[in-house]
Amino acid sequence: MTQTFDLSLSIPRSEINQDERRFKVEASEAELSGLAERFKIVSIAFLSADISVSTARDRDAIIVSGHVSAKLKQKCIVSLAPVDEIIDEDFELNLVEPEIANQFDEDEVYLDPDAPDYDALEGEQVALGEIVAQTLSVMMDPYPRAADAELQDVPNGSVSVNAELEKKPNPFAVLSKLNDES
Repeated sequence: MTQTFDLSLSIPRSEINQDERRFKVEASEAELSGLAERFKIVSIAFLSADISVSTARDRDAIIVSGHVSAKLKQKCIVSLAPVDEIIDEDFELNLVEPEIANQFDEDEVYLDPDAPDYDALEGEQVALGEIVAQTLSVMMDPYPRAADAELQDVPNGSVSVNAELEKKPNPFAVLSKLNDES
């Protein structure tokens, strides 16, 4: 039988072996509110995950896999209107020693779409609740957009967040003139 835990779930590395262990994680109301603030989104209505944990056959990695389900609300990148999102996806993460993770980074393994996701294993505890939270953050739409949101045409054809700065004179223009005169 699978027990249900909150996001504080953490298990010692020494208790993980090739025998798969299963957990169910469900975020509490306080955790949902904290994650929404942490991720700078409007709200998270629910977050749950079914997780299995085991070591790889060669014991070089701890494999955390499962399924994440969540319902959240973000701001539209165009209109700032609330945008609902439902996440219902599988994931797999290989936790490896920091030296191996560094080697993977140097080899740019993360660029290979067929390579499994990985992260460095730090400390003697495996923070399964934190893995669920970080997995959610990666699965969220990075550019949420309301169905009816449209960008307005700009008269000169370009959009700049620095429009006010562009109107100010360049402080180096004087130096440029001095250089031209010499």
